[in-house]
Amino acid sequence: MKRKLDKKKTQLLEDFLSLGEKCDIRIIHDKGDFNGDNCLLFANNTIVINKHKPLDQRLHVLAKCFSQINLDNVYIKPVLRDLIEQAKTDKVYE
Repeated sequence: MKRKLDKKKTQLLEDFLSLGEKCDIRIIHDKGDFNGDNCLLFANNTIVINKHKPLDQRLHVLAKCFSQINLDNVYIKPVLRDLIEQAKTDKVYE
């Protein structure tokens, strides 16, 4: 069961990477002592996420970053759109 959940979360991460490509946003997985939320750089359309953080946290950071972007004209899988919408009101990891 855990393996199936991990596979779903890994797929969500891949979906975020694809969304980044569609929106011309570069997503960088790097190490560092940052949470990731403060690493969205609008000037050059780059999101940096800490590759050592748990997958759940990385997904939340990506959802939070994408929630700040106008995605009205972009097709997004419903599960991904739900995560992004939920992140608009979440206070987790901040």
